[in-house]
Amino acid sequence: MKLSPLTLTDPAVLNRVYTLSHDISAMQVLPFNENGARLSPVSRLPRGARIEACGDGFDDQTLKVSYEGQYYFVFLLDLELQRKAAAATA
Repeated sequence: MKLSPLTLTDPAVLNRVYTLSHDISAMQVLPFNENGARLSPVSRLPRGARIEACGDGFDDQTLKVSYEGQYYFVFLLDLELQRKAAAATA
């Protein structure tokens, strides 16, 4: 089965829960000053984490997700790899 790449315009991307089959790169959204936010250095979300897509990314290659009450930006490519891995085992 051939899967088309994920895009932010794909309604299946937003409001979707993913259980990670492997670690993925993520940047946590951290409060900064009274009205702003900043990004953490790149970190990892662990295999088995349940993340929920909840908003647009900061560019067309990222997506905002929530994990354990915190917000992160993740790369769509990493979620695409998750989806392909799940399809291969289905």
